[in-house]
Amino acid sequence: MFKISVKQAKSITMEMPEKLAQMALREKPQQSKSKAVTPLPKENVLRTLIWREFSVNNVQISNNTKIVDNTLYLDGALAQQALSINPLVKKVTIDVIKPGQHDVFTNTIMDIMPIATKVEGKMGEGITHCLRGVVVFLTGIDEAGRQIAEFGSSHGILKDKVAFGMPGTPKIDEIVLRIDVVIEKGAGMERRGPLAAHQVCDWILDHIRRELKKMPPQEAVFTQEFKDIRREGRPKVLIVKELGGQGAMHEKIIMPSEPGGVRGGKSIIDLGNVPVILTPNEVKDGGIHSMT
Repeated sequence: MFKISVKQAKSITMEMPEKLAQMALREKPQQSKSKAVTPLPKENVLRTLIWREFSVNNVQISNNTKIVDNTLYLDGALAQQALSINPLVKKVTIDVIKPGQHDVFTNTIMDIMPIATKVEGKMGEGITHCLRGVVVFLTGIDEAGRQIAEFGSSHGILKDKVAFGMPGTPKIDEIVLRIDVVIEKGAGMERRGPLAAHQVCDWILDHIRRELKKMPPQEAVFTQEFKDIRREGRPKVLIVKELGGQGAMHEKIIMPSEPGGVRGGKSIIDLGNVPVILTPNEVKDGGIHSMT
């Protein structure tokens, strides 16, 4: 330590060792407060899916199929015409269940699906249009009155069989477009029975999809973009989803031509139940469809 105190002085000369002077004048190096910044991984966008939703607040059985002023009109004659799609289907009934009308009987619920269609691109990329405010219920029995794919007993009073407003179920205020089928006696517990029901349903929905494709983008009430991104140097994440493919009425269709459709898809059973890799957007876009 070096200390000097002067009260009054004139012509003062002060000497000290050079080493001490250098130490006194030396500046303390400033410690860097900032930590090293890790550069962001390089992103490569592989595919982009644009999802558009169009609002529907009314569904009516009519003499043609169209979407006008937030109302979906479905041609009632399609129920009879659909019988030509698969000879296993003997009868088709189409009706509408409005919100608050869930105290009705329903046959086995084979599927609950949105009405969506590809406008551009293939499954998992491009542009998809979807109707908001309406969902499709596919239900049915065989000619003997036996419930199709009777596994879980989903037939009964609708409000008791569906937990509306839960993940994977319709909202309580959504309109239900019900397509009910009667198939050949004894076919309900085989692959061909539920598949026939779905093929008929898919054919009917194709008429709505053709109208949905025409909807102008500016009328969409919701639009979202989903990207499949590869980030170099980051961990690769694989999600394993188990699909039932044990036969009988348990059938899954992979990568149909339309979201949640049947036409153009491959049966997981016919593929030999081998692992199939799908992109996140292919799954989001309706690339997996259960037949029961």
